[in-house]
Amino acid sequence: MKVFLLSLGCAKNQVDSENLVGRLRAAGAEIVDEPQGADVALINSCSFIRPAVEESLAACFDLEELKARGEVGRIGLLGCLFNRYGEELRRELPQVDIWAPAEDWDSVLHALGIEARARRSLLPGSAPWSRYLKIAEGCDNRCTYCTIPSIRGPFRSRSLRDIVDEAHRLVDEGAREICLIAQDPTAWGRDLGAMRLADLLDALMDDLPRHLWLRLHYLHPHGVDESLLERMASGRQLLPYLDMPLQHVDDAILAAMNRNVTGERAGALLRYARSLRSDFALRTTFITGFPGEGERAFSRLLAFLEEHELDRVGAFSFWPEEGTAAARLPRRPSKAVAQGRLDRLMALQLDISLRRQRNFVGRVLDVLVERIDDEKGLAWGRSFRDAPEVDGEVEIRTKGLALGAVVPVTVTEALDHDLIGEVNPS
Repeated sequence: MKVFLLSLGCAKNQVDSENLVGRLRAAGAEIVDEPQGADVALINSCSFIRPAVEESLAACFDLEELKARGEVGRIGLLGCLFNRYGEELRRELPQVDIWAPAEDWDSVLHALGIEARARRSLLPGSAPWSRYLKIAEGCDNRCTYCTIPSIRGPFRSRSLRDIVDEAHRLVDEGAREICLIAQDPTAWGRDLGAMRLADLLDALMDDLPRHLWLRLHYLHPHGVDESLLERMASGRQLLPYLDMPLQHVDDAILAAMNRNVTGERAGALLRYARSLRSDFALRTTFITGFPGEGERAFSRLLAFLEEHELDRVGAFSFWPEEGTAAARLPRRPSKAVAQGRLDRLMALQLDISLRRQRNFVGRVLDVLVERIDDEKGLAWGRSFRDAPEVDGEVEIRTKGLALGAVVPVTVTEALDHDLIGEVNPS
């Protein structure tokens, strides 16, 4: 049986897809790169925001056309989109043969007439040296703009032993970097009694090889404290890379978002991180045009950027997601105003990003090599400052490197988001 699987959305969805692929391969299925000619074509969908819903539906419509032309057999729609819209989708998409909510892989295999238990397996085209490890599922926060709790359910931690065991398996499979992910990693352990995220991090750092990189993602600012930042700055496996989505810094907007943090507290955490290490990499996301955001609140956001000089910033304009409390809030700025503010924010951040990048010219950074073009004498990789897919790269002007190797690179030039350098001969 040939199976095509399209994994959409975030890294957490990618882990889910790898778990499904592992079971499919164990059952004897061949995982193929293209839907044409596949016996089964599956979409592990995303529905976090409206553009993700539209992308998932567009992919499903494409598969329906292939099925109508006889170029693919059965098709399946799995994951978050089904969690969110359920029976409505069944009515609207009668050509879909297989349905399953997120992580319900037993239903998928049952529909295919196969059965298997197996560990996760890489998706076609993926590399083994950088892997995601999901430490929890669901979310108990009730951010007013977010659909995650209704899609993924309440927060539930994986056990410490399961996480450590899986981390060891990923290392055995070639991982040099493990990115720890969840909807809210800072909440890990709260449902397990006395355990907390610090206990998990200590267990991982004690158990795993010293050369391994551990990277934390999506840290809710309410769960970040000075002791966590000190662990990240310690120079052990845990990278000094703070991915802390703030969404805004104006206190009235943060309260309307139900973020349970103030702008001053967020700024204090960033200042403390940089007091520990001047090169501490800081990443966040912001929303412009949230209901109630006036020009004064937005100006506070710009001033915050100038003060703290974040390394990486992602941003998007507010979208009133169906079923969220924020969709019903009054005084929402127009789309044009929200987009204009987004453009102004990102233009400012571009200047800040370049200033931060220039601080690394002349520095030697360890770089994980991910792409090679020996004909051009070039390779590309990431340093501790660069998370997979969302941040910049380091271009290495050297031949003869190996994929997945970590090499010391002297930075010779800084661009807006990327760095350029050469392998340090010493």
